[in-house]
Amino acid sequence: MQVLFLNRLNDEWLQKMEQMKNKYPHVSFKTRQDGTLDDLLRSAHVIVTGRLSAEHIHKAENLRLIIVPMAGVNALDWHAIREKKIEVCNCHSNAFAVAERAIALALALLGRVVEYDRDLRYGVWHGYAVRGGEQDYWTSLQRKRVCIVGFGHIGQNLARLLEPFSCEIVAVKRSAPKVKDRVTSDLDWAMERSEVIFITLPLTKETRNLFNRERLFKMRGKFLINVSRGDLLDEQALFEALKEGVLAGAAIDTWYTYPSFERECVLPSRFPFNMLRNVVMSPHVGGYCPEASRGLMNETFEILEKYILTGELTNRVDPEWEY
Repeated sequence: MQVLFLNRLNDEWLQKMEQMKNKYPHVSFKTRQDGTLDDLLRSAHVIVTGRLSAEHIHKAENLRLIIVPMAGVNALDWHAIREKKIEVCNCHSNAFAVAERAIALALALLGRVVEYDRDLRYGVWHGYAVRGGEQDYWTSLQRKRVCIVGFGHIGQNLARLLEPFSCEIVAVKRSAPKVKDRVTSDLDWAMERSEVIFITLPLTKETRNLFNRERLFKMRGKFLINVSRGDLLDEQALFEALKEGVLAGAAIDTWYTYPSFERECVLPSRFPFNMLRNVVMSPHVGGYCPEASRGLMNETFEILEKYILTGELTNRVDPEWEY
């Protein structure tokens, strides 16, 4: 068996690979540095990566399994994966960190932390010091009606973190019945009754543009926190709903335009979200902390080791649902 690592590797990953080489000498562990990409793809039985094109999948003629060292699997070509009947597993060990980031974003948004910090740096005060009126109030998260859209690993961690705030939580879950209850698949009902909405869904063919113009413009006076993927929300409609004051505010960690090797400095949207005072912007770093990164690495090797020893799969992704 040959295992090819195409993900970004630091010293900890390389040390883990050396341990695996010593433990399983009959398995070949390769990186991009060990040959041409075409040759490596052709001989790989398992590939560790978060991104793989149809061209690369078809070149990998012996490929049986893709292990994605993160939760998101939307950067894989699922048509080619289904066509070649390749198995896919992903990792969820960063869910606690993404949930923590979602809470931090919510507190920053409702508390107007970024807005007031920015103003005070220029000597502009708010609140008691200048006898500010109601327009200077910030909003408490305590006892708010909260909707968590997507109740997987991140959503469940988020619900636990919200417990001290005594929030009334409704979870929206695809597999739940469409009932008016604490766990439901009725997204529109859940959003209508909520004041704060967290989005923790994967990006799939079913969820892309789930929050379209019609849904976003029904969210008058609500706060929105997105730690999933940008393409779940209509980009222009989201901007206009914020600009026109339909949404009370949004905290956004996942975007529409990303940097590249050729262009590292880039705004995260075609629309000037950076000019809006009711937006907290975060550069897609929900799980970007040492604890979460180490957890994803360990989980990746646990999935791989179990597959080497037994052929069994952990966290298998459903190719039809793409999650």
